[in-house]
Amino acid sequence: MKIKSTLIWISMLAGTVLSAETLTLEACIDMARSNNPTIRQKELSAEIARSQVKQSYSAIMPGISVSSGVGSSSQTSWDLNTSVGLSAGLTLYTPGLYSGIRSAQMNKSANQALYAGAANEIVNQVRSLYYNILSTRKLIGVYEENITVAEENLRKTRAMYAMRVITESDVLKSEAQKGEFESQLLLQKQLYVSYLRNLSVLLGRESGDEFDVVDIDVEQVLIPPYEASRKAMLEQNPDLAAAQLQEEIGKVRVKASKEAYLPSVSGSYTYSDGFDPADTPVNSVGLNASWTLFNGLSRRENVQQQKLQLEQTRIGVDNTVRMLEQQLQNYYTQFETYTAMIDISERRLVSARRDFEIVNQQYELGKVTILERMQAHLSVLSAESSLVEAQYSRKIVESGILALINNL
Repeated sequence: MKIKSTLIWISMLAGTVLSAETLTLEACIDMARSNNPTIRQKELSAEIARSQVKQSYSAIMPGISVSSGVGSSSQTSWDLNTSVGLSAGLTLYTPGLYSGIRSAQMNKSANQALYAGAANEIVNQVRSLYYNILSTRKLIGVYEENITVAEENLRKTRAMYAMRVITESDVLKSEAQKGEFESQLLLQKQLYVSYLRNLSVLLGRESGDEFDVVDIDVEQVLIPPYEASRKAMLEQNPDLAAAQLQEEIGKVRVKASKEAYLPSVSGSYTYSDGFDPADTPVNSVGLNASWTLFNGLSRRENVQQQKLQLEQTRIGVDNTVRMLEQQLQNYYTQFETYTAMIDISERRLVSARRDFEIVNQQYELGKVTILERMQAHLSVLSAESSLVEAQYSRKIVESGILALINNL
């Protein structure tokens, strides 16, 4: 009784969802790109990095300041003296000055790659959830259809029992099979609602927002050959691009650490006037250079640390390439497997349906047992479920491949 009431509740909830807003896959992707919090965070990080590039140029721009004042002293019989001054300074060179600008530019590019990678990952998750929703919805239909068949079989079984053609055990077995189908339907409906909630959150909506999704053509699968995908992945994958940029940043930092042994050079200009007719305004220009001859082991160790960190990033790039290649190989293996499973399941389903028709007719004639009929019915359900799962699993694999080659 409890299972039935729960099943009715979830059926009503699913029915409410089906009557709500309907979204296409493209609409879901657009909403995720615009509203997903993770994508938005990465986008803000990219904006900060762009601002930091502009800020880095401040180091090579002149600094200008003005000053004015009023004062008196006993030397001037406490007469008030006014003064005004203008000063400007420009750092011509200091260790790491231009390397810092270059590093900021690369960091901007790296953040843009990370933003693209995050967007790719979220879109891939949206696609996967979208396909899971369609898969569970299709499976719900499969179980509902099989429950209808099970109900008809149960009705016939009860009628045959009433005529003393079969035993009560056959009726109980039919009831048990129908209950098993109802339990499976309940689980699929729970999954369906859960997937919808998860997708809603990815879209930047409230988990309780009601909507449904439009069906797709599961037969249409568009992926390039493996070698073409591998080449595209190595050229376009944003995660790999971010890792490679980190390596370039590491090279710049090594160079900057070595520049610490070089001198700093700056220029300055000052103007001052006391507004006293007896005084002459003063202009002065200066060129200054400073060179740290020794500061302990700080510079040497910094160079060594930067070299070690560069080696770490190089290892990270190599590892990223290996991991991506492994993922791509696994995806293509899975794609081939699911394609073969779809073909097998389609042929299996045709045979299972025909077999069930024959067995059901023979059961009514008393030529086969209830267990044989139940097994034939289970074969139909298994073939239908396997076909649906393989079809949508292949679409999920397709999405994973397109994400790796940055073609979502």
